[in-house]
Amino acid sequence: MAKDSTQRDQVLLHNGVVALVLGYPLAIALSGVLHRLMQWLDAGPVVGQLAMWVVYPLWVSVIALVFLVSSKRACWTWLALGNALAAGAFYLMALAGGSAA
Repeated sequence: MAKDSTQRDQVLLHNGVVALVLGYPLAIALSGVLHRLMQWLDAGPVVGQLAMWVVYPLWVSVIALVFLVSSKRACWTWLALGNALAAGAFYLMALAGGSAA
């Protein structure tokens, strides 16, 4: 029983640390995607402020959701895949939208 508890605690600590490290760039990339999308929809003058303030709630959400993952490998896989998809979406949106900032 104690061995299972220790192993589970190690997985939770590992996933938390990985979420702290890989969750921040994921939150930044998702914020950039949101910023670009709001610019395309002509959301008004608060676009930059909203994109800036949404970073930390996104980061905390990633940290909270990563504890639902049951293994270390799955944690790395999902966060790396999320970062790649978010960065790719941001890059494609930047290419399609020109250099509007």
